[in-house]
Amino acid sequence: MPRARQAVSVVVALVGLQDTSVVAHRSGTDGAAVSVRVGGALVYMHDAGTVSAVARAWNTIASTARLLPWEGDPKRVEGVRGVADPSVMVELSGSPVVFARMERPPGRASYLRVALGRMMFDVRDVGAYSSTMMAFRKAEELVAATFLPARAVSAREQAARDAARLFAAPRGLRRFTPPERAAAAVPAHKIRVAGRELRRA
Repeated sequence: MPRARQAVSVVVALVGLQDTSVVAHRSGTDGAAVSVRVGGALVYMHDAGTVSAVARAWNTIASTARLLPWEGDPKRVEGVRGVADPSVMVELSGSPVVFARMERPPGRASYLRVALGRMMFDVRDVGAYSSTMMAFRKAEELVAATFLPARAVSAREQAARDAARLFAAPRGLRRFTPPERAAAAVPAHKIRVAGRELRRA
């Protein structure tokens, strides 16, 4: 029986100023992460590069975001009768697909789409954009204090590298060849010694 497969994609519609929180987790350890909560959507980011990529996606669309309406349509985020408002969490690491673009449908208000992997933020007004963008910007500010720096080279490793460099033959010099082999390699009719050309028997 084939294994069941599925792909879950989520659209998070944002209207008005958002309730956000930004938290650093397990700072200074191999399991460090930074999370950003936007209402009921929680984004966990597990490395500095991912945090920067996500923050950059929100920042690069800032000039275009001015085309958003000041107030979005509240009907877009109305509750559904008989269904509790869902929450969603996504974990990001290692260069996920992240992009942002402005949508301008004819005859309708413009809106932003910011995709973090399979999570899509549907941003409907200036307040929604600015409050969410600031949360991800704050997450980027936590990077230096949260994630371990790139592994430094130890003194022992550096000494080994220095020794290898000192003992390596300078570029352009030939390897040592025993005299008998060197003589055999020289053409039979020429041998040069101290500037004088001799002939081999």
